[in-house]
Amino acid sequence: MIPPADRARVIFRYADQKDLLISGLVAGGNEIAQHPAVVDVPSGKGHVVLFSINPVYRGETRGTYSMVLNTILNFDSLDAGRKLAEK
Repeated sequence: MIPPADRARVIFRYADQKDLLISGLVAGGNEIAQHPAVVDVPSGKGHVVLFSINPVYRGETRGTYSMVLNTILNFDSLDAGRKLAEK
């Protein structure tokens, strides 16, 4: 069993299928509906932040750049808001 302090946590999740904006870039939106978009995983004394897209690719939305910058600038506060299960 993974200890609570080492468990991954979902930061962002894709919306329901009915709420996804369907455009030329979203094909098969039902496959990503309600799946994690950004995940924070503790690793040793640090964290690994996983994005389901390439957030700094030239064709991505501007909002993804700020998520990456926020992660880099606040690297020492990534445990903020983490609630560990009580035994």
